[in-house]
Formats: sequence, C-alpha cells, structure tokens
Amino acid sequence: MALRVMNKYLESIINTCGSVKAILYLRLLSFTESIFFPIPTDALLAPMVMSGKHNWISISITATIWSVLGGIVGYYLGYYLYDVVEPYLHNLGKYEQYLIAKNYFQTYGIIFLFIAAFTPIPYKVFTISAGVLNYNIVLFILISVFGRGARFFLVSLVCFKYGQYMLMVINKYLLLIGTLIIILFAIALWI
Repeated sequence: MALRVMNKYLESIINTCGSVKAILYLRLLSFTESIFFPIPTDALLAPMVMSGKHNWISISITATIWSVLGGIVGYYLGYYLYDVVEPYLHNLGKYEQYLIAKNYFQTYGIIFLFIAAFTPIPYKVFTISAGVLNYNIVLFILISVFGRGARFFLVSLVCFKYGQYMLMVINKYLLLIGTLIIILFAIALWI
C-alpha cells in the first residue's frame, strides 16, 4: 500500500516536471544550490529527464551552466567577505592556520573542488571557500564545469536509460564513492 502511494506520488512529480516552467525552475535551483540552497539540482533534473518531455542532453547543459554561474557568485561572495573576516583571523590568532589551510587548498584544491562538484558533498561550501582563499578563478570555473557537467550528465543519462530504480542505486553509491575518495585522499595526505 505504502509503495503504491509512493509510486503515485513520484509519478505526479515526474509529470509536473515535464512542464515548460520546469526549465526555469531548473535554472533557478541549479544557480541557488551552488550558493546557499540545500536541495540538490538532481532532485529536479532526474524527474525532468524521466518525464520524457525534455531532451536529457539539453537540460544537463542548462543545469551545468546555471550551477557554474551560481558557483561563480558563491566564489565572489567568499572573495569579498574575506576583507570582513581577515581582521578577526588576526585578532583570534588564527591567521597562521588560515595560511596553512590556504596552502592545502591551493595544493589540493583541484581534487577538493572536483569531488565537491561531482558528489553530493555540498558544492556551495567549496565555491565560497575558493573565493575566500582567492583560488584561481579560471581554474575554479574549469573544474566546476567539468565536475558539475559530469555529475548532471551522469544523472541524466542514467535516468534516460534506466529510469528511477537506477537513479536510487547511483545516489546511494555516489555518496559512498565520494566518501571513500575523501578518506583515501586524507590518508594520502598523512602518509
């Protein structure tokens, strides 16, 4: 009974996501999710693909572009907030720790950014951090395009080919794989 109700609910969401307005919502969600919004873009992208009313490649590109644009806004928010935060770092005696963190981010930032862009780890934290740490903006954009694009294309392709069941499997293991990569990276840093 509960499974039947859940399936009906999912079908209604998928049908609603087939509307023309869904593209506007996808842009808005992709943009805001990269800055502050807690709901991932996949939550709208997947049902839009499964509705069969949108081209999966086109909406993957849309999600990627708007997510990266939001990431750039997050970057600049972090960049300009640093001037507000820096005096506090000095006053609290944390400036040296900040410099160490900045060095790690500059050294391993590509890996951190890609992991954040591709996995369910909150990308918004890394967009703002990249700005605060004055990370190379061109490299930030390239990594974001590659990581976000890979994620959205993977989600869309799987939904297009295999439907809702496979999406649940991937979401379950994508978080596990992302966590495993972070653990292995942390171990590599300590060795």
